Amino acid sequence: MSQEAPAPAPDRRRNRRGAFPRKGFRVFGLGLQDFIRYFFGGNASFAIIVLLLICYFLAEQAFRFFPAHRQGLKIYREAGQEFVDQIKSELAAHSRLGGDLNIAYLSEVNASSQREDNLVRALQAVQTAVEDRTGHLSERLEDARETVEDLRDDLEDAAADPAKTAELQAALAQAEGRADALAPQWHGEAEAALDDPDIWRLDANPVKLTDAERVEIRDAVLRSEPGLDDVELPFFDALRKTSADKKAAAREGYAEFKTHLDALRGAARPLQSLSGDLVDIAAENRQRLDKFETAPARRRALLEGAEATMDPEERARKLKMAEEVVMEAPDYDALARPFYDQVAEHGKLAAQVRAAVVTAYEALPKPDDPAIRTPPGREKLRAAAADYAHLMETLTRVEKTLPKWRHDKPVSRTRGVLMFFAGRDWVTNSSWHDFYGLLPLLTGSFLISVLALVVAVPFSVASAIYVNQLAGRREQNLIKPAIEFIQAIPSIVLGFFGILVLGSFLREWSQGQLHVSPHGFVGSLPVIREIFTGICGFLNWVAQYVPGFPMSERLTMLNAGLLLAFMTVPTIFTLAEDALNNVPHSFTEASFALGASKLQTILRVVVPSSLSGIVAAVLLGFGRIIGETMVVLLVAGNKIQIPDFRAGLGVFAQPAHSMTGIIAQELGEVDQGSIHWRALFLVGMVLFTISLVTNFIAQRILAKYHVKA
Repeated sequence: MSQEAPAPAPDRRRNRRGAFPRKGFRVFGLGLQDFIRYFFGGNASFAIIVLLLICYFLAEQAFRFFPAHRQGLKIYREAGQEFVDQIKSELAAHSRLGGDLNIAYLSEVNASSQREDNLVRALQAVQTAVEDRTGHLSERLEDARETVEDLRDDLEDAAADPAKTAELQAALAQAEGRADALAPQWHGEAEAALDDPDIWRLDANPVKLTDAERVEIRDAVLRSEPGLDDVELPFFDALRKTSADKKAAAREGYAEFKTHLDALRGAARPLQSLSGDLVDIAAENRQRLDKFETAPARRRALLEGAEATMDPEERARKLKMAEEVVMEAPDYDALARPFYDQVAEHGKLAAQVRAAVVTAYEALPKPDDPAIRTPPGREKLRAAAADYAHLMETLTRVEKTLPKWRHDKPVSRTRGVLMFFAGRDWVTNSSWHDFYGLLPLLTGSFLISVLALVVAVPFSVASAIYVNQLAGRREQNLIKPAIEFIQAIPSIVLGFFGILVLGSFLREWSQGQLHVSPHGFVGSLPVIREIFTGICGFLNWVAQYVPGFPMSERLTMLNAGLLLAFMTVPTIFTLAEDALNNVPHSFTEASFALGASKLQTILRVVVPSSLSGIVAAVLLGFGRIIGETMVVLLVAGNKIQIPDFRAGLGVFAQPAHSMTGIIAQELGEVDQGSIHWRALFLVGMVLFTISLVTNFIAQRILAKYHVKA
């Protein structure tokens, strides 16, 4: 039987990790590589610790919001403000219905004299444009004529003083000479401005001018010299009179519409009176409850101030003020009694409002009525139909819930949480009550991010595929640096670009007013001017079919989404291109060996193989979008409201606010530790959670994709 070979003796040169010791300097048994390893490992550990501290501080400030918010809702209920706001919701729904119907009525009346009103507005637009072109000269001429008028008044007052009269006459002659010299210069500049086709941009919208009307407008502008009052303009005076006559005739034709509209709008006056009385009571109750809630803190502050002061008189004064602080709890039942007493009265008034509104609304014209001839009128009547249904629903809801209202009903933790996450209002520094509702901010951030991703992802991924798979070396050296250079543009610069350039372009395009100015570089070259004129004409034609157009504002979600898409392209492009680079060459070589074309290899081999990296690139782009602050704050409009989704895709043409924007806008203006301060930290916590959940879901999806692959 053979014996086993003895085990080799241990190599005593190896250390405890089994590695050979390295030569060189050593400190406490640690070499250079050990120091390098511990240095980077320590930095990583330090970064993790800092991140955990930031998360702890963020969560600690955020979750302290809910107890304070719940206490605020408790006072809101005990003061009777919750009771009053239910009545206010009825009045708000009624006001919205009356407003839409009134706009429909005015649209029909104003349409009767639309031509005359548009001509008068055209005169005002041309006058404004000429004033801008002749600004400095206009100011000098106006100042000279004002000086002439002042000297004439002084001359009348100094008629009894020959010496002063002579002095004023000399000054008057000099001022008149200066005005007479400036007038021809102003006329020359004004005529040059009127010869510029750019002045007449209003031709596209809202009125087409005839040659005779152009002559009348030109004559009126030249006669309205700066500094002249009571200039007679017979043509436009006649237009204004004709417009007034036509509107009067239209009002007679829509007299029945107006009668029923007035009846509907006046139906809620008794309910408004009741609401006003209860508002005063609730506001007084709120003041008493706030004083009671803050009494311990005020008394403690006065006592601490008395202990800290060295002046006996000041100490006595503060101690006396501390004794005068009322610490006795108010009678909550007595505070709420006026609201309980008005429940029956509200039911009676609400029934009267319902009956009057139903009667008046049924008698009003509907959108398909032949008497309604204008698109705005029909649109507002359709909106009024939805408002009418909402008003009836609100009246029914309040009629059921108001008798069940109790001032001493506890505010549950669930209600406090839902009032934040599902709240539709973000109202701060209010004299009534502060509301912290996340829904409008979350909606604005989500819509802007979706729009930016929809625009950025196709361009970024397609560019990455082209540069990596199809472009030559020279194209790669040109395209890649150009795209990556976008990251070097400061966001504040892009924000200014969005306000001054992109916002103005989108608004003019939406109104069909794109044109090529003859004074610019493009306009000075005939061939290029013709090309761009054709492009502008095509875009103006397309604008009438774009949802949400025309836009009256420059700052919208569309503006913000396009800029964020532009900012995100380099991030998605670079990471997607790296993912394509990581596809093994053996995959493409095998595809070519099987007879696949270049395009087939790209679409069926390269892109599917790099899909996980492309998805990661899109997710990182989403992180860049959702966390961007400055651009959104500058160009999104900062209007805290839930967008009107009835507009369909046109919802993106509305202004909105975002979670990042509200933090940047309000954090520097609130008191540290206040409920407003903690609400903003909670918004930041929501942003952090969205990023965390998004990455978690992405990792799960990628894990499943790798398993299938």
